[in-house]
Amino acid sequence: MTEAVAADETRLGPSSGEMLLFALAAMPVERAPRSGWFQPERLATARVISRTEDVSDVLLRLPQSWNIVEGARCIGLHDDEDIITADPRFHRGFDPRNFAIVGQGGGERFALLMLINAAEAALLPERLFARNQAFERCVFAA
Repeated sequence: MTEAVAADETRLGPSSGEMLLFALAAMPVERAPRSGWFQPERLATARVISRTEDVSDVLLRLPQSWNIVEGARCIGLHDDEDIITADPRFHRGFDPRNFAIVGQGGGERFALLMLINAAEAALLPERLFARNQAFERCVFAA
């Protein structure tokens, strides 16, 4: 790996098994019955929306109508004991570089943003959130 590539990748420490977290995925989610919890929308597909930014970088570029849902958790991630204890993106508490759920304006649309590793990224379709691209189109368009 070249130094230029290494500088762009986010790595979690040696105890994490050196996950190469360099891609950012987004997926439509909806409110779950439990307060503060979300779940994937029916038939939702995650997409890689960035190969060079972490969650906090993308949060800075979101339109003003999108806001972080503080303390939001996702069914299937935050309630899975194996994930909470073994995955470094989750067992260290909330880290805005790794995960966030954002909501649009009046709460009619929500999206999960998560930093993913190279193997996960290879399995997902890509719709990059470029400077001239609408966030909604990257996440919600069919």
